[in-house]
Amino acid sequence: MKITRILAVAALATALAGCGQSGEDPKVASAGGSPTVAPTSDVVGAYVEAVRVYVTCLRAEGLKVTDPDAKGRYTFEGDLRKLKADPKFRAGQQKCGGLLPPVPAELQEKTVLTAEEIENARKYAKCMRDNGMPEFPDPGPDGYYPEDGPYAGSGSDADLRAQVICSPIINGGVRTDPSKAQG
Repeated sequence: MKITRILAVAALATALAGCGQSGEDPKVASAGGSPTVAPTSDVVGAYVEAVRVYVTCLRAEGLKVTDPDAKGRYTFEGDLRKLKADPKFRAGQQKCGGLLPPVPAELQEKTVLTAEEIENARKYAKCMRDNGMPEFPDPGPDGYYPEDGPYAGSGSDADLRAQVICSPIINGGVRTDPSKAQG
């Protein structure tokens, strides 16, 4: 058991040491046993690759974990409530936890808004434009405003005034003053 663990840790260290040193695309082990080319040309691909390294570390600690899917999702085998009480599970989480990166924005799922919430978002955008913020964008079909739009909120008096006037539209009829928000 001890020799197997040492060999597993040595194999992981060798695999991690070899990352990025050759001119070839990185390869990672999969449950099928044959290496696959990891997508690394984008944020999601880099995230999935990092999750694969994390899963490999967990496996080296003796935990049973599925391969991450195309979005980096993975599961532990067994009853998670029982696993959380297992000292081996906690030790593996502690040892490997630093390898798990935060989920990129591209993979974070947004709450689906109701038709009423989407309509209120449209009314709010119109209200903001009508009250001194001509660059305020319309929401997308999902009701969410673009993150990289032309309007970022300047904090100017006109911006704050428009927010106070329009806040009841998206706050259930309650007027809020962002200049007095506690943070």
